[in-house]
Amino acid sequence: MSGRKRDELDGVISLCRAVQAGSVEPFAVDIDYMLEVIRRYYPETKSLQDFCTDAAAIRGLSDVLQSQNDWIQHQSTTLYKDPFLLNQQILRMDISAIADSFLKSWHPMVQMEQLSASTLAGSLGYWGDLIPLAERWKVSDVQMVDAGTATLDEARALGYLPEEGFAEIMDSFWKELEGRVSKGGRIAYWDWIGADTYEETVKRSYLTVFLVGYGYANIESDRFGEKVEIIHNVEPSPDPEQGKLSILTLVDYEEWKIWRKG
Repeated sequence: MSGRKRDELDGVISLCRAVQAGSVEPFAVDIDYMLEVIRRYYPETKSLQDFCTDAAAIRGLSDVLQSQNDWIQHQSTTLYKDPFLLNQQILRMDISAIADSFLKSWHPMVQMEQLSASTLAGSLGYWGDLIPLAERWKVSDVQMVDAGTATLDEARALGYLPEEGFAEIMDSFWKELEGRVSKGGRIAYWDWIGADTYEETVKRSYLTVFLVGYGYANIESDRFGEKVEIIHNVEPSPDPEQGKLSILTLVDYEEWKIWRKG
């Protein structure tokens, strides 16, 4: 047997061994090509080594076929179907058979019995009352206006700017706390932020965050957060270079109503 022929048979044997080792899928092997190689060179077999090579090739091919058979049996027991085989089966089916299979496996989330005449009428009314897309997406008629300017007094009158600066607001708020609890005194959180209106209460809570964060006051609470107190600092430390403390405050509307009734 020539060197080329032996190389081809050795290639067949190596491929079969790769399938047994798991590095090559069984169905990735071209069985027809491997049989053609063995059939082509079998008449030229003369020596014992040639017979052993042919036998090894045939044994390897039978092992590949056994691996394919084992794979098919395993997949059939797990109700698995290869996508390629499924695609071929669908292509061979006619439209009526596909529709019949779909209806047999269809499990709708909403059944017709759950639909009523009133819900259908409501749905039709909703879609019927919708403004056409051409109207909903119509470009707004934007008109150009001349820009103007406003003085600080006008901006404050419109509510865009506070009457006082930030530092003045903090100082005034700190002095209010001192007036209510004296220097270094303390007061319950809700008694401090609480006001006649919920909006004013939220504002006072917002300012208290900065009051504590900028060193004008401290805040303490017990381990369960049920008792929270604001403590007046005798000497505020609003140093811009000093690290600021960030705190989280909640102003629950229902809790505010309870405080108001108390």
